[in-house]
Amino acid sequence: MKRKIFLILIVFLFNILWVNALDITNKLASHYNFVIKTTDKSTLNNNPNIIDEIDIMTNPNLVFENESADTIGKKINLYLKEELAGYGDLISRYAIINNVNPYLIASMIIEETHCDFKCSVLVTKCNNVYEAIYNKDSLNQAACFEGYYQKFDTIDASIKSFIKYVKVEFYEHDLKTPNSIYKKYNKDVRWAFIVNQYMDQIKKSIIN
Repeated sequence: MKRKIFLILIVFLFNILWVNALDITNKLASHYNFVIKTTDKSTLNNNPNIIDEIDIMTNPNLVFENESADTIGKKINLYLKEELAGYGDLISRYAIINNVNPYLIASMIIEETHCDFKCSVLVTKCNNVYEAIYNKDSLNQAACFEGYYQKFDTIDASIKSFIKYVKVEFYEHDLKTPNSIYKKYNKDVRWAFIVNQYMDQIKKSIIN
């Protein structure tokens, strides 16, 4: 009898430890956006799904329509204020590395957040730059505003998520301009006009 009780206790403790281990793993996966399945460093280095962020942010060869990522980032920064100030380089480089128009990304973000003047509360409270909706079934998401919108850990994470969203939802369906995007994005013609206007202004900006 005592042995049976002892075995039950062992199984119970093992289950508790296993659940805690899963919880910690999910938190790490959420924070770093990937799961390391092996401790073999060579395998990790050869994983094509893990992007070296240092390389992206320092790569001098990233170009879009004959303009360097650095130049485009500086132009975008002229239109980003408050919480998004200085994020032009990140937007430029991650858009280019994902084969997405950085001017389009920046203009859509500005239209959504109004951070060319005063950032929306969704940015200030949730680090959410594109009104991303919270998915209650996702282990990697946090809720904001009573569970309706998604809360991101950082502005960086939100920008990268938005670029991925635009690539998957629009670019992969050959929708690459505001005029072709707005209907699928549940926007109207006025939205397309505003985004086009921002794109034109940013492109024509003069930097020192």
